Amino acid sequence: MLNVTVCVVVYNAIDNIQQCIDSLMAQNYHAEHYEIVFIDNDSTDGTKELLLYYADHYPRVRTIINPVRGIAGSRNLGLVHAKYNFVAYTDSDCVVPKDWLTKLVSGFEKYFKEEPNLVAVGGSNIPPQGSGLLYNTLHIFLNTFLGSHGSVQGKRFSRDRFVNHLPTVNVMYQKQKVLNVGGFDVTFGNIGEDQDLSYRLEKQGYTFVYLADTAVVHKLRPTLKAWFRNMRLYGKGRMWLMRKHPDKIDVVLFAPMLLVASMPLALLSSVHFIFLVPLLYFPFMFITSAVECQKSQKLRYTVPLFVLYFTSHIAYGLGQFIGIISRREYFRLEEKSIVIANK
Repeated sequence: MLNVTVCVVVYNAIDNIQQCIDSLMAQNYHAEHYEIVFIDNDSTDGTKELLLYYADHYPRVRTIINPVRGIAGSRNLGLVHAKYNFVAYTDSDCVVPKDWLTKLVSGFEKYFKEEPNLVAVGGSNIPPQGSGLLYNTLHIFLNTFLGSHGSVQGKRFSRDRFVNHLPTVNVMYQKQKVLNVGGFDVTFGNIGEDQDLSYRLEKQGYTFVYLADTAVVHKLRPTLKAWFRNMRLYGKGRMWLMRKHPDKIDVVLFAPMLLVASMPLALLSSVHFIFLVPLLYFPFMFITSAVECQKSQKLRYTVPLFVLYFTSHIAYGLGQFIGIISRREYFRLEEKSIVIANK
């Protein structure tokens, strides 16, 4: 049986962290074979005190206070301070199933026999079912190509498969192999750091396996406004990834930028009708929304799904433009590296 360190980065998560803790403490994996490490970015809402309480009262729980805010740097802290050779990650707004660790470990042991370069296994994340219009619509949205581009970040596959990336919301790595490539790149801050790590591991010949039955429940963003901000951030991170890894450029992912750039052309329709072409996006996406909802037998979500598509594509495109002109956080690299080295 493998020994596993579970790492969770936390910041001001008092509304969600208790459910996350409860689900991790309730794993059916033998308690002596796993520990839980919370890396708190100096929360001010009571989260830090709660995590310190658990660290004081439960031997397998540890809490690291990292005053330098940032997911990438904090994940590195968890990695460096992990007692065990396998490190699993999830997020503070996630609830993992009772057999989460058991399935990650059994999946790794199964596929490592046939693929010695296996570095990580993981799975999907799904929004809470029956928790309101946005989450119910997201459940459809993320499982479509136009919603997730077929990425494991949102797409739910029915069978195990080799993939080129696993998101840190639901993954288990071999610790030393991640350390060998330098861990997470802290200049990415809170976006794209896991994809960048996957790219660097892949270039070293390592492989990843998606496990179909290990989904975690992820609360994502609870409002359309928050979702818009999050998608804009993802678009920004995507451009940073493309700039660092030009060999990984996917031209399809430029479509949201083209959408944002082409929409104003409709104002020139009085000059020539050709400028109305970008508006074809709307009937196309409405029909697509109806088709996807029909597949899910939830036609009543057609309009919400259409709105979610439009909102997400515009936000992502705007983020991509921001990512072109903005630089990663190089000015904080030295500070973050010192914090990691001194832990």
